[in-house]
Amino acid sequence: MDSRLKELARKQKLHSLLKEQHDAEIKELMHYMSALTAVENNLVRSYLHTLLSDGLRHIEYISRIMAEIEGATGSSLLTKKGIAASIEDERASRDALLRCAEMAEDPETAALLRSVSVDEEHHMRILEHLSELVESAK
Repeated sequence: MDSRLKELARKQKLHSLLKEQHDAEIKELMHYMSALTAVENNLVRSYLHTLLSDGLRHIEYISRIMAEIEGATGSSLLTKKGIAASIEDERASRDALLRCAEMAEDPETAALLRSVSVDEEHHMRILEHLSELVESAK
């Protein structure tokens, strides 16, 4: 029994440390994204994109380890209901971006916002296809 308590304490400590790292990674991502808005140098922008890409991967790895400790899986996101919620989130983002584009003062900003809204449309199609794949795998 004592060894099980020690193992549980070890897992709780590991989970706590991983959570701190997860939160730190998110903070770093927010910082890098914020910096991107002020940087015009292409090399620096490229470095920031690399940091962002690596940070996302780190969050994925850490989240996976935390889920294993918790005995959970990420499969709840890959259910018909979970995917439908993601599609609705993407739709809401698209609609908000289009409203912002309509309110933008300059044509360049409006075009950029409309471009991002097209990405949101693409995300919805990807998610719809993913939903079909999940359903056909059952």
